[in-house]
Amino acid sequence: MTRFANVLKRAGDRLKVPEPTRTRILLEMASDLENSYRHYREQGYDEAEATRRAEEAFGASDEALQLLARIHQPDFAGVGDRLIRHIGTIWSKTLMVALLAFEILLAIRVLSDRTFFVYPSPFLWPIGVLALAAFLFTIWKLTQIFSRSGADVRRLRTGLGIPLFFAGASLAVAGLGFLYHLQRFFRLNSDGAPETLFMNFAGWMVSISSLMTIGLLTAILAGLVWFVLSGLVTRSEAREMKNILQAAA
Repeated sequence: MTRFANVLKRAGDRLKVPEPTRTRILLEMASDLENSYRHYREQGYDEAEATRRAEEAFGASDEALQLLARIHQPDFAGVGDRLIRHIGTIWSKTLMVALLAFEILLAIRVLSDRTFFVYPSPFLWPIGVLALAAFLFTIWKLTQIFSRSGADVRRLRTGLGIPLFFAGASLAVAGLGFLYHLQRFFRLNSDGAPETLFMNFAGWMVSISSLMTIGLLTAILAGLVWFVLSGLVTRSEAREMKNILQAAA
């Protein structure tokens, strides 16, 4: 893709969007140019002519660049990019490591406390499945990030929002579990004696506490995983874009 470094550099200078959106757009441009180049080569054109035709077909006008900027950065997407932009600073890395360590230690502390599981909620099982799925996805994505280079980098964003789905699903399951146990408590104790009501209330509180705590921890960890993975993907994209543009220097 370095054969189009000059074209990409000129397009990048005219793109009025912040990082990492700018890098994502340029990587997609590089991919489109390379696909067009291969198309013309397959038609029998030599390297120079295929390159020229690909650049002509590309048509990076100001209007086209503005359209690409609007497509890649709708209003709601800018928030995530602004957060990811700061992940490279020392203080943000330190904060992220501290938050991850705190959440992991807290999760271990909660899971090792037997009192949380005296009256286990059946809704803990789906949350556990979500946590396991998030862990396996994280391992798979980290393997992708640290093993891919070149043109494969642009595929790293595929499925990157899945940890956010796990986070939302964990909160949703915890919320449904809370409503289930609340209505069950009132239904079973509407006509009970005060002593029975007190004992059932204690059990209900234990079930709800463990469910909400683990659901919230799973959601927070999944959100932090998304943030870290997004930062790593952004760094990989920036490194690849730097390698491409160095040919234009």
